[in-house]
This record gives sequence, C-alpha cells and structure tokens, in this order.
Amino acid sequence: MRRVIVNAVILAGFSTAMVGCAVNETATVTVNDDGTTQIIESNSGLLSDNLSIADTKSGYVGDLLKAQVSIKNDSGSQLNFQYKFKWLDKNGFEVAIDGRPWQPISITPHESKAVQGVAPNPTVNSFKVLVQD
Repeated sequence: MRRVIVNAVILAGFSTAMVGCAVNETATVTVNDDGTTQIIESNSGLLSDNLSIADTKSGYVGDLLKAQVSIKNDSGSQLNFQYKFKWLDKNGFEVAIDGRPWQPISITPHESKAVQGVAPNPTVNSFKVLVQD
C-alpha cells in the first residue's frame, strides 16, 4: 500500500512539473495611431497561424480610449484561448500593469468575434491585444 501511495505522489509531482513547463503561446497585435494593424511579435505558430485581425476600431468615452478588435479564426477547428488588452501611454510604457485578468474566448471555424476594452486612465493612447492558449 505504501508503494502505491509513493507512486501516486511521484506521478502527481511529475504531472505538476510538466504543467509548469507548458509553453504559453502569445501573439501581440498593435493598432497604430493611424488605425493600421500590425502583428508585432509571436513566440508561437499555433495561434498566430490560425488567428487574424479582421477589423479594429477605437474612439474615446469621455477622455478614456475605447478599443474594439475583431479576431477571426482562419482555421477549420474551434479555437479556445484567452485574451487581454495591454494599455500603453504616449511613450510606450504599460499603464495599469496586471490590472486586467485574462478573458477566455472560444471561436468556431472561420468565425469572427469582437472583443472590447476601455483604458484604465486618460494617459493611455495606444494598446495591444495579447492572446494565449
């Protein structure tokens, strides 16, 4: 019986270690001041190969920047991932670091979904949308 418990503990420890080593796939999309969209960086092919930005809109609610990004699933499979907005000031510094949690989203094949966010304060004038699986 003791051997069974020791093996279960070893298996649980190994599983935890493997989950801790899992790669977070992140792609960053930046919307420029003139409204054009660029893929800035990607450390994974899975999400960046299967997702695209179909449309971006931005405006102001009072003195706060509001952003809407339409994310399209270009693959033939359902994609389940998370997203969040990263808000930047005019010098490119991140505002309200860790202020927003990751939001889960699921997009069926060839579907587009719009995600929205409002900046946390008036110093924000640009943003990035981060995605991870």
